[in-house]
Amino acid sequence: MLDSDDKRFEVVISDDASSDNTQELLSAIHDSRFRYYRNDKNLGVHKNWERSLSLGRGEWLYFSMGREVLHGDKMCRLFEFLDFARENNITYMKDGYYTQESLKVFSGINAMSTFLRVTHPTADIYNGEIFRDIPNRRHYFEISDMFPENYIRRDMLMKGNGAFINSEIYIRHESFTHDKMAVKSTVEHDKNIYDMYFAPRRLIVQHKELIDMILKDSSEKFSKSELDKYFAKKFYELVNHVSRAWKSWCRNDSMSMHYGYKMKHVSRLEMLLNILKAYRAVKSHLKQHKIYSLRRQIIMYRILVKIFIEQTGQLAKKFAKILLEPLGIWKILKAIKNFPRSH
Repeated sequence: MLDSDDKRFEVVISDDASSDNTQELLSAIHDSRFRYYRNDKNLGVHKNWERSLSLGRGEWLYFSMGREVLHGDKMCRLFEFLDFARENNITYMKDGYYTQESLKVFSGINAMSTFLRVTHPTADIYNGEIFRDIPNRRHYFEISDMFPENYIRRDMLMKGNGAFINSEIYIRHESFTHDKMAVKSTVEHDKNIYDMYFAPRRLIVQHKELIDMILKDSSEKFSKSELDKYFAKKFYELVNHVSRAWKSWCRNDSMSMHYGYKMKHVSRLEMLLNILKAYRAVKSHLKQHKIYSLRRQIIMYRILVKIFIEQTGQLAKKFAKILLEPLGIWKILKAIKNFPRSH
């Protein structure tokens, strides 16, 4: 970042009492745009996130984890997005996640359902003034099980709109392609895949938190139909995460090297049991917090049926390919399917 000649930004580092030579290396940097802070004791990942953001003095706060790479030569492009955000009441942005579209804006319940999710915190961009006015933000980083920034995102979106941008400063997939994950994660320590942040047990807890922060804590801001729409999207995401996504993550070579776990095969039975656990946990949680309704029960049933049809459809497709490919029919069917798209 400091390679850039642009003077309109600052780089703030919050060193969480590291035991390596970080302090020595960073203390050698002499640039008026650079500020280095070191915690007297280790605060832990979440509290250090809040501290690093609180130390920022700018109109906008761009959050980045310590091992990520940001490209300073793209700062002008980022500032164009910041100008747009200022003019269009955008208070929160996510950078580098859309490769096909450079800008996509969401508002209201659509913004909540889009941005409140299990996602990497790097490239979160906050309106600095609104962030500093959030009275409970430190508390959020103490009570959250995994992703306290979702509370921050919610409070930011209550004040305006959200947007996906692609400034090209941060490219999301880079962290999973550097020399086959030569850089190992320091967040997860157990090396047990069932304790990873994307494991079903932890995802269920996280999604219950996502449900609460809107259905329970912010319900007065939205209509019943909007709340049900939000619930439907979060429950659908959860069911997908504990089944198909879980299966994919367990077999992901780059992620296994990054997080230090042994790859495993996830059977359809395990996926089915995960879906059942997720359904029971969410239903019990809704009843416990008195936000259960017949409408939401029907929503869950419909989503379970939808997922079942999708997954059995994929299985049927595999069988059809096995039967028809030796006859050459599969290629013909595929060509017919893709024919209109090429014109």
